[in-house]
Amino acid sequence: MLELQDDISSLHSCVLVNKSWSRIAVFFLWKYISRINEITYSRDRDSRVKLYKVIANFLPIESENLLINNNIILPSYKLPRKPTFEYMNYFTQITPYWIKDMVQLFIKEDSTHKKNLLETQIYNLIFLNCKNIKHFHLNTDIEFYKFPSVGSFFLNLQSLLINFDNNNMVTSKTLFELATICQNITTLEVFYCNEDSKGLALFIEMQHNLRSLFLNFIDNKNKYPLLSNVVKKKAATLKTLMTTPLIDPGSFLSLTNLQHLELINHDGDEPYNCYKNVDWKQWEDCLDKASFPNLRIFEATLIPSSIECLIIEKSDKSIIEIDICCSREFQDYRAKNLNLIIIISNNCPNLRSLNLDIDPGNLCEINRIFSNCTVLEKLSFNVNVSTLSDDGDYLLEIISNKSPSSLREFSGDDWNFSKDGLEAFFNCWKCKKRNPIKFTHRYMDLWHDDQKNVVSKYMKEGVIKL
Repeated sequence: MLELQDDISSLHSCVLVNKSWSRIAVFFLWKYISRINEITYSRDRDSRVKLYKVIANFLPIESENLLINNNIILPSYKLPRKPTFEYMNYFTQITPYWIKDMVQLFIKEDSTHKKNLLETQIYNLIFLNCKNIKHFHLNTDIEFYKFPSVGSFFLNLQSLLINFDNNNMVTSKTLFELATICQNITTLEVFYCNEDSKGLALFIEMQHNLRSLFLNFIDNKNKYPLLSNVVKKKAATLKTLMTTPLIDPGSFLSLTNLQHLELINHDGDEPYNCYKNVDWKQWEDCLDKASFPNLRIFEATLIPSSIECLIIEKSDKSIIEIDICCSREFQDYRAKNLNLIIIISNNCPNLRSLNLDIDPGNLCEINRIFSNCTVLEKLSFNVNVSTLSDDGDYLLEIISNKSPSSLREFSGDDWNFSKDGLEAFFNCWKCKKRNPIKFTHRYMDLWHDDQKNVVSKYMKEGVIKL
C-alpha cells in the first residue's frame, strides 16, 4: 500500500475492502490529508466538509459548550463513543490552510469574533489530540501558548515554519513565549521576516539541536545584526543554511560544519538592482578567512561569480552538488564564467550533480569539468541569453565524446538541437553502450516532428529513458 499513499482515490477504495485493509488505508489517508498545503485547491467542497465534520466530533465538551454559548452550531457526524480509529493521531503535520478553510465553511456570517473563537478551539483540539505531529506551520495571532496542553505538543516538534506574512500575525511576543516551551526544533523555516526580530533571535538561540535554518527576509538592505549574530551562535549544530536576501557575511566565519548552503540574492526587484545593495568586497574579505570543509551542496542565485568561486575553493573538495542560477554580471561575464568553470573543475572531483549557466563562448572549456569531475551523474546547462542558443549540436557533441561514463541525466532547456545533432548524439550514446540517459528539454513539445521522431526512436531502443 506504500505505492498508493499519495493516491487518495485508491486509498478511499482500500478502506472498503476489509477491516485489515481499512486500518492501513485510514492511516495513510489521514497522513496524506495532513500533508496538503492548500486543501481548498486539491479537494472538492463536499469532501472537505465531510472531513471537517469528523474532526469536529473530537472537540472536547468544554469547547462544544463554549461554541454553543456563542451561537456556533457545528455540523458533525455522530461517531461512536469510542471511534474505531484515533484519526487525529494520524496527522503528522499541521498547516493553517485546512484550519482556516474549516472556519470559513462552518461560519457563514461575517463575524470575526465567531471565526476567531472557532479557530482557537480547533488549535486547542490539535494540541490535545495530535500526538504525532513533527511539522507545524505557524501563521496565527492566537495566543496558543496559553493552552494547558501546548507544552507537550511542542516538546516533540521537530520542524517549524514561521510565516510573518498576512499582516504580521506572528509577533515577537509570540516567539518569546514559544521559546520557553519549544526548544527541540531541528529544522526551522522563516518566511517574510520584515525586521531584526528579538523574539525570533531568542527563539533560534533557544533551540538545542538546530540543524537546518532557512531565513527569508523582505528587505535586502538591512544587515539583520541580531539574526546574523544568532546564526554564529548555532554554528556548532547547523548543517544547512538557506538565506534570501543575504545576512552579514561575518556569520559565515564560524560555519565550518555546513553541509548545505543556499544563497539567494533578490527580494522581488529587478535582478541587477540586487548587486547594488550588497557590499561584495566585505563578502570577499570574510569568505577569504572562512572554511567549509564539510560542504556537500552549494546553491546560489544572483551571486557574483567571485563569491561563488571563493565558497567552492573553501570547500576542501567535498562538494557533490552545485546549482548556480542567474549568475549574471554587467561586464566580462564570459571571462568570469570561464573562471567559475575552472574553479569547479579544479575543486570538485566528487561532483555528482551540476546545474550551471554557461556562456556559449565557453563551451569548449567544459571539457575541464568532464575531465576532472569523473563521477558526474546529472548535468543541466543553461544559456545566459534571451533567446535559444544555436550551439546546441556542438554541446551534444562535447557531451557524447567527453562526458564521464557515470552521466545519467542531461537537461538543456535553452539550446536549439537539430534533427541531425540529436541523431548523432543518441547514436553515439548507443554505439558506446552507455547506460540510458534521461534527456529533458522544456520546449520538447514544440519541436518539429523530425526531432520528436528521433527521440521516439531512441526511446524505443532504450537509449533514452523518461
